[in-house]
Amino acid sequence: MKYVQEKQARLGESRLVPRVALSASMGFAAYWTYLYFSQTKHIFSPALKHHDVLTHHAHEFTELRLQVAPGVELEGWVRMPAGTGGAGSKAPCAVYFGGRSEDVRWLLNEAQGFKNLPLVFFNYRGYGNSQGTPMEKNLVADARVIYKWVAEQPWCDRNQISVIGRSLGTGVAMQLAASTPVHKLVLFTPYDSLISIAKKKVPLAPVSLLLRSKFKSNECAANVRNPTFVLLAENDEVVPHDSSLRLMQHFAVKPLVATVKGTDHVSLPHDIDAQGLVSHFLTT
Repeated sequence: MKYVQEKQARLGESRLVPRVALSASMGFAAYWTYLYFSQTKHIFSPALKHHDVLTHHAHEFTELRLQVAPGVELEGWVRMPAGTGGAGSKAPCAVYFGGRSEDVRWLLNEAQGFKNLPLVFFNYRGYGNSQGTPMEKNLVADARVIYKWVAEQPWCDRNQISVIGRSLGTGVAMQLAASTPVHKLVLFTPYDSLISIAKKKVPLAPVSLLLRSKFKSNECAANVRNPTFVLLAENDEVVPHDSSLRLMQHFAVKPLVATVKGTDHVSLPHDIDAQGLVSHFLTT
Protein backbone atom coordinates (compact mmCIF):
# COMPACT_ATOMS: atom_id res chain seq x y z
CA MET A 1 0.00 0.00 0.00
CA LYS A 2 2.83 2.39 0.88
CA TYR A 3 4.50 1.66 -2.47
CA VAL A 4 1.28 2.44 -4.32
CA GLN A 5 0.86 5.73 -2.44
CA GLU A 6 4.45 6.79 -3.19
CA LYS A 7 4.01 5.93 -6.86
CA GLN A 8 0.79 7.95 -7.04
CA ALA A 9 2.50 10.89 -5.32
CA ARG A 10 5.39 10.82 -7.81
CA LEU A 11 2.90 10.62 -10.67
CA GLY A 12 1.03 13.63 -9.30
CA GLU A 13 4.27 15.60 -9.02
CA SER A 14 5.27 14.70 -12.57
CA ARG A 15 1.93 16.02 -13.82
CA LEU A 16 2.18 19.17 -11.70
CA VAL A 17 5.53 20.32 -13.07
CA PRO A 18 4.33 20.76 -16.68
CA ARG A 19 1.22 22.56 -15.45
CA VAL A 20 3.32 24.97 -13.38
CA ALA A 21 5.68 25.52 -16.30
CA LEU A 22 2.74 26.14 -18.63
CA SER A 23 1.15 28.59 -16.19
CA ALA A 24 4.46 30.44 -15.80
CA SER A 25 4.94 30.58 -19.57
CA MET A 26 1.43 31.92 -20.05
CA GLY A 27 2.05 34.50 -17.33
CA PHE A 28 5.27 35.69 -18.97
CA ALA A 29 3.60 35.77 -22.38
CA ALA A 30 0.73 37.87 -21.01
CA TYR A 31 3.17 40.25 -19.31
CA TRP A 32 5.29 40.62 -22.44
CA THR A 33 2.19 41.22 -24.53
CA TYR A 34 1.14 43.96 -22.11
CA LEU A 35 4.60 45.55 -22.32
CA TYR A 36 4.57 45.45 -26.10
CA PHE A 37 1.20 47.14 -26.51
CA SER A 38 1.67 49.63 -23.66
CA GLN A 39 5.29 50.58 -24.38
CA THR A 40 4.45 53.96 -25.91
CA LYS A 41 3.06 55.29 -22.64
CA HIS A 42 6.00 53.83 -20.70
CA ILE A 43 8.66 55.31 -22.99
CA PHE A 44 6.90 58.58 -23.77
CA SER A 45 5.05 60.26 -20.92
CA PRO A 46 3.77 63.66 -22.04
CA ALA A 47 3.65 66.17 -19.21
CA LEU A 48 0.44 67.93 -18.31
CA LYS A 49 -0.07 70.99 -20.45
CA HIS A 50 1.24 74.15 -18.85
CA HIS A 51 -0.81 77.32 -18.85
CA ASP A 52 1.67 79.45 -16.93
CA VAL A 53 1.89 83.18 -17.48
CA LEU A 54 5.27 83.65 -19.11
CA THR A 55 7.56 86.26 -17.62
CA HIS A 56 9.91 88.36 -19.69
CA HIS A 57 13.63 88.13 -18.99
CA ALA A 58 14.90 90.64 -21.57
CA HIS A 59 14.18 88.11 -24.28
CA GLU A 60 11.77 87.98 -27.15
CA PHE A 61 9.60 84.92 -27.59
CA THR A 62 8.03 83.82 -30.84
CA GLU A 63 5.48 81.01 -30.75
CA LEU A 64 5.55 78.65 -33.71
CA ARG A 65 3.45 76.04 -35.45
CA LEU A 66 5.53 73.85 -37.74
CA GLN A 67 4.09 71.21 -40.04
CA VAL A 68 6.40 68.19 -39.91
CA ALA A 69 4.17 65.71 -41.74
CA PRO A 70 0.75 65.74 -43.43
CA GLY A 71 -1.80 66.56 -40.74
CA VAL A 72 0.85 66.89 -38.01
CA GLU A 73 1.88 70.24 -36.54
CA LEU A 74 4.24 70.80 -33.63
CA GLU A 75 4.10 73.72 -31.23
CA GLY A 76 7.39 75.42 -30.55
CA TRP A 77 9.17 78.63 -29.71
CA VAL A 78 12.15 80.71 -30.61
CA ARG A 79 13.74 82.33 -27.58
CA MET A 80 15.69 85.30 -28.92
CA PRO A 81 18.04 87.22 -26.59
CA ALA A 82 17.76 90.98 -26.73
CA GLY A 83 20.04 92.51 -29.33
CA THR A 84 20.22 89.44 -31.57
CA GLY A 85 18.38 88.65 -34.75
CA GLY A 86 18.34 92.21 -36.02
CA ALA A 87 17.79 93.06 -39.66
CA GLY A 88 20.47 91.47 -41.81
CA SER A 89 22.31 89.87 -38.88
CA LYS A 90 22.83 86.16 -38.43
CA ALA A 91 23.66 84.45 -35.15
CA PRO A 92 24.70 81.01 -33.91
CA CYS A 93 21.73 79.17 -32.42
CA ALA A 94 20.79 75.92 -30.71
CA VAL A 95 17.92 73.46 -31.05
CA TYR A 96 16.76 71.72 -27.86
CA PHE A 97 15.15 68.26 -27.62
CA GLY A 98 13.48 67.48 -24.31
CA GLY A 99 13.12 64.50 -22.02
CA ARG A 100 10.53 61.80 -21.54
CA SER A 101 8.04 63.81 -19.46
CA GLU A 102 8.98 67.31 -20.51
CA ASP A 103 6.90 70.19 -21.78
CA VAL A 104 9.71 72.31 -23.20
CA ARG A 105 7.97 75.64 -22.66
CA TRP A 106 9.68 75.80 -19.25
CA LEU A 107 12.65 77.16 -21.20
CA LEU A 108 10.75 80.41 -21.72
CA ASN A 109 11.05 81.19 -18.02
CA GLU A 110 13.99 79.20 -16.72
CA ALA A 111 16.78 79.41 -19.24
CA GLN A 112 18.58 82.56 -18.13
CA GLY A 113 21.87 80.65 -18.13
CA PHE A 114 21.75 80.29 -21.91
CA LYS A 115 23.04 83.80 -22.44
CA ASN A 116 23.15 85.49 -25.83
CA LEU A 117 22.11 82.33 -27.62
CA PRO A 118 18.95 82.04 -29.72
CA LEU A 119 17.22 78.84 -28.65
CA VAL A 120 14.65 76.86 -30.66
CA PHE A 121 12.52 74.19 -29.00
CA PHE A 122 9.46 72.20 -30.00
CA ASN A 123 7.24 69.83 -28.06
CA TYR A 124 7.31 66.28 -29.40
CA ARG A 125 4.29 64.76 -31.08
CA GLY A 126 1.60 64.24 -28.45
CA TYR A 127 3.30 66.62 -26.01
CA GLY A 128 1.80 69.98 -25.06
CA ASN A 129 -0.29 71.16 -27.99
CA SER A 130 1.67 69.22 -30.60
CA GLN A 131 -0.27 66.79 -32.75
CA GLY A 132 0.48 63.16 -33.50
CA THR A 133 1.84 60.13 -31.66
CA PRO A 134 5.40 59.93 -30.33
CA MET A 135 7.62 57.16 -31.67
CA GLU A 136 11.36 57.09 -32.29
CA LYS A 137 11.10 57.21 -36.08
CA ASN A 138 8.66 60.15 -35.88
CA LEU A 139 10.76 62.15 -33.44
CA VAL A 140 13.94 61.69 -35.48
CA ALA A 141 12.17 62.60 -38.72
CA ASP A 142 10.68 65.67 -37.04
CA ALA A 143 14.12 66.68 -35.74
CA ARG A 144 15.43 66.77 -39.31
CA VAL A 145 12.50 68.94 -40.40
CA ILE A 146 13.11 71.30 -37.47
CA TYR A 147 16.82 71.54 -38.25
CA LYS A 148 16.09 72.33 -41.90
CA TRP A 149 13.56 74.98 -40.87
CA VAL A 150 16.04 76.63 -38.50
CA ALA A 151 18.76 76.64 -41.18
CA GLU A 152 16.44 78.57 -43.49
CA GLN A 153 15.68 81.38 -41.01
CA PRO A 154 17.17 84.82 -41.81
CA TRP A 155 18.47 85.29 -38.26
CA CYS A 156 20.34 81.95 -38.17
CA ASP A 157 23.93 81.27 -39.15
CA ARG A 158 23.32 77.90 -40.81
CA ASN A 159 26.96 76.91 -40.25
CA GLN A 160 26.62 77.29 -36.48
CA ILE A 161 23.49 75.36 -35.53
CA SER A 162 24.13 73.37 -32.37
CA VAL A 163 21.92 70.66 -30.89
CA ILE A 164 21.03 70.04 -27.24
CA GLY A 165 19.41 66.81 -26.04
CA ARG A 166 18.14 65.93 -22.60
CA SER A 167 17.66 62.35 -21.37
CA LEU A 168 15.28 60.74 -23.89
CA GLY A 169 16.06 63.62 -26.24
CA THR A 170 19.74 62.69 -26.33
CA GLY A 171 18.71 59.75 -28.50
CA VAL A 172 17.05 62.17 -30.92
CA ALA A 173 19.99 64.59 -30.83
CA MET A 174 22.51 61.80 -31.41
CA GLN A 175 20.78 60.54 -34.54
CA LEU A 176 20.47 64.07 -35.88
CA ALA A 177 24.13 64.85 -35.19
CA ALA A 178 25.24 61.58 -36.78
CA SER A 179 23.53 62.42 -40.07
CA THR A 180 23.62 66.23 -40.16
CA PRO A 181 26.55 68.69 -40.01
CA VAL A 182 25.59 70.23 -36.66
CA HIS A 183 28.05 72.72 -35.18
CA LYS A 184 28.23 71.35 -31.63
CA LEU A 185 26.35 68.77 -29.56
CA VAL A 186 25.30 68.94 -25.90
CA LEU A 187 23.92 65.90 -24.07
CA PHE A 188 22.25 66.09 -20.65
CA THR A 189 22.31 62.64 -18.97
CA PRO A 190 22.68 60.52 -22.13
CA TYR A 191 22.33 56.73 -22.30
CA ASP A 192 23.91 54.14 -24.58
CA SER A 193 20.59 52.68 -25.72
CA LEU A 194 17.04 52.43 -24.47
CA ILE A 195 17.46 48.66 -24.59
CA SER A 196 20.09 48.69 -21.84
CA ILE A 197 17.95 50.99 -19.67
CA ALA A 198 14.87 48.79 -20.18
CA LYS A 199 16.78 45.61 -19.33
CA LYS A 200 17.46 46.97 -15.86
CA LYS A 201 13.82 47.94 -15.40
CA VAL A 202 12.33 44.67 -16.70
CA PRO A 203 15.14 42.07 -16.62
CA LEU A 204 12.86 39.11 -17.40
CA ALA A 205 11.51 40.56 -20.64
CA PRO A 206 13.15 40.19 -24.09
CA VAL A 207 13.23 43.96 -24.48
CA SER A 208 15.38 43.94 -27.61
CA LEU A 209 12.55 42.11 -29.35
CA LEU A 210 9.67 44.00 -27.74
CA LEU A 211 10.85 47.59 -28.10
CA ARG A 212 9.78 49.53 -31.17
CA SER A 213 11.69 52.64 -30.06
CA LYS A 214 15.23 51.51 -29.24
CA PHE A 215 17.25 54.75 -29.46
CA LYS A 216 20.59 53.00 -30.07
CA SER A 217 22.85 55.99 -29.50
CA ASN A 218 25.84 53.68 -29.12
CA GLU A 219 25.49 52.59 -32.74
CA CYS A 220 25.54 56.10 -34.21
CA ALA A 221 28.14 57.68 -31.88
CA ALA A 222 31.02 56.82 -34.21
CA ASN A 223 29.42 59.04 -36.87
CA VAL A 224 29.27 62.07 -34.57
CA ARG A 225 32.31 64.13 -35.54
CA ASN A 226 31.50 67.51 -34.03
CA PRO A 227 32.61 68.76 -30.58
CA THR A 228 30.40 67.18 -27.91
CA PHE A 229 29.75 68.16 -24.29
CA VAL A 230 28.22 65.62 -21.89
CA LEU A 231 26.67 66.80 -18.61
CA LEU A 232 25.97 64.29 -15.86
CA ALA A 233 23.94 64.78 -12.69
CA GLU A 234 25.74 64.06 -9.43
CA ASN A 235 22.81 61.89 -8.31
CA ASP A 236 21.01 60.33 -11.25
CA GLU A 237 18.32 57.84 -10.30
CA VAL A 238 17.03 57.45 -13.87
CA VAL A 239 20.03 57.07 -16.19
CA PRO A 240 22.90 55.23 -14.48
CA HIS A 241 26.32 56.79 -14.97
CA ASP A 242 27.63 53.51 -16.38
CA SER A 243 25.14 53.82 -19.25
CA SER A 244 26.47 57.30 -20.07
CA LEU A 245 30.06 56.10 -19.79
CA ARG A 246 29.41 53.17 -22.12
CA LEU A 247 28.04 55.59 -24.69
CA MET A 248 31.10 57.82 -24.50
CA GLN A 249 33.37 54.90 -25.37
CA HIS A 250 31.80 54.80 -28.85
CA PHE A 251 32.49 58.40 -29.88
CA ALA A 252 35.03 58.97 -32.63
CA VAL A 253 35.97 62.27 -30.96
CA LYS A 254 36.25 62.12 -27.17
CA PRO A 255 33.53 64.28 -25.56
CA LEU A 256 34.07 66.90 -22.91
CA VAL A 257 32.40 65.69 -19.69
CA ALA A 258 31.22 67.52 -16.56
CA THR A 259 29.39 66.24 -13.49
CA VAL A 260 27.40 69.06 -11.90
CA LYS A 261 27.38 68.89 -8.11
CA GLY A 262 24.11 69.08 -6.22
CA THR A 263 21.98 68.02 -9.18
CA ASP A 264 19.82 65.02 -9.98
CA HIS A 265 18.25 63.79 -13.20
CA VAL A 266 15.36 66.27 -13.02
CA SER A 267 17.15 69.37 -11.77
CA LEU A 268 20.26 69.27 -13.98
CA PRO A 269 18.95 71.18 -17.05
CA HIS A 270 17.34 73.79 -14.76
CA ASP A 271 20.60 74.41 -12.89
CA ILE A 272 21.95 77.88 -13.66
CA ASP A 273 25.56 76.68 -13.44
CA ALA A 274 24.88 73.81 -15.85
CA GLN A 275 23.23 76.22 -18.27
CA GLY A 276 26.23 78.53 -17.98
CA LEU A 277 28.59 75.68 -18.86
CA VAL A 278 26.51 74.88 -21.92
CA SER A 279 26.34 78.52 -22.99
CA HIS A 280 30.12 78.87 -22.68
CA PHE A 281 30.72 75.67 -24.66
CA LEU A 282 28.38 76.70 -27.47
CA THR A 283 29.58 80.29 -27.84
CA THR A 284 33.37 79.80 -27.66
